[in-house]
Amino acid sequence: MGATMSRPVLTAVVERVSSKGYTVGMAEINGWRNSMEDAHVIHIRDDFAFFAVFDGHGGGECSVYCAAEFTQRLEEYGCPTTDADVTELCRDIDAKFLDSGVGSGTTGAMCIVHRPTKPGDKVKLRVINVGDSRVMLGRRNGEIVDGGGTDQGLTIDHKPDNPSERDRIYRCGGTVESSMGGVPRVNGDLAVSRCFGDREYKQTGGPAFEDRPVTACPEQGRFECDEADFLVICCDGVSEGSFPNPEVVKLIATQLEQGVDPGLVCRAVCLKAEQENSKDNVTCMVVLLNSKTESDKELELIPGPVTAIHDDPKFLTAYEAMAKRGKKTLAEAVELRYNNITKERLDTSLSKDDREALEKECSLLGEPNIPEGGPERAQHFVDWSKSGYAMDPEDSMGQGDGGFFDSPGGTQRRAEQDQREDQWQEEVGAQTGAGYVGSTPPSAPAHAVSGANAGW
Repeated sequence: MGATMSRPVLTAVVERVSSKGYTVGMAEINGWRNSMEDAHVIHIRDDFAFFAVFDGHGGGECSVYCAAEFTQRLEEYGCPTTDADVTELCRDIDAKFLDSGVGSGTTGAMCIVHRPTKPGDKVKLRVINVGDSRVMLGRRNGEIVDGGGTDQGLTIDHKPDNPSERDRIYRCGGTVESSMGGVPRVNGDLAVSRCFGDREYKQTGGPAFEDRPVTACPEQGRFECDEADFLVICCDGVSEGSFPNPEVVKLIATQLEQGVDPGLVCRAVCLKAEQENSKDNVTCMVVLLNSKTESDKELELIPGPVTAIHDDPKFLTAYEAMAKRGKKTLAEAVELRYNNITKERLDTSLSKDDREALEKECSLLGEPNIPEGGPERAQHFVDWSKSGYAMDPEDSMGQGDGGFFDSPGGTQRRAEQDQREDQWQEEVGAQTGAGYVGSTPPSAPAHAVSGANAGW
């Protein structure tokens, strides 16, 4: 797991869409990590739908690339027909990313869904897994459908200590060593045994795609379910702490029964995972299979507590990055947080501790006695947000951050990042506009996002 901050960024980016019989909710939080490295895909067409969560590590470039490339390939060539086609698709996407020379890697939990063609037929699920993100199937009564995978899921975590994974790793010239808290790792470093990217773990073995210490060769499974069931796809940040798959499904079913929309249900899963000691980025997607509504993609930002913004430059950087993923500026996110908590603190069901925490945060934000919607109020939050930029990154609990925007050269770095993100959004948006690519971090390898050169 990557570096962590003094406190978690609990801002949630929530995405919703309803189309062609599907209602999909997705939520992501940065959590304790220094940056958000997850990405996702919601791609719905007449004859199939493709849903995926990519959990990046070592940077967000690989997860961003995979989200964009899968969407572009599916849009151009349609649904891969066979398991062999899916394997070849994964092989080609991995190879092209490796050829780009960009670092980082990502796991991928994916599912192709085919709706029934006639009344009484089942929904067909084609589950595709590379790594330790997970796909689950739940029933509306709160029961998990045991798919025979890890913790009753539809997927098996690809960990270095799994006997078959360990055998391949050693056969192909790698090792499995326990380090950093006793976690088994490939060559003492990587905690998953399958992923896209991560060139340094694919130098020995071969020549076959699957014969490397770490491979992007997918494990695939086929399942059937009823339209009343729901699909869950999540990164390992959901399960990293003490939040088992059956409890995830139970929470989702309970909230759906209470009429909570799937986007907010996913946010509840993410926040519960953090409460259960997850220190990772957290992404959750819920797919309902019996929707009767149609709605375009909707993106919502729900800002988390701001209490560490002026104390921890890493927190400030991550908070601002999450605001940007939700299409807001830092100041807009802070103002939205203030508006939300001034309403929340009036809730009579709040505990004394929760109310006091909200009162303290309101006081920290300045309690502007200015009507909502006016330029003076907006400027108050701009000024408040900017006051955090004067921090020295070395003052953050003794943890300096050479990439902090406001250290020497920070203005130039901020401008360069904004330029890279704008360029990437234009390039990827042009290629994937027909599908839904999840809110993704900047600095994707633009030169690596290329059109497919062959069909299935």
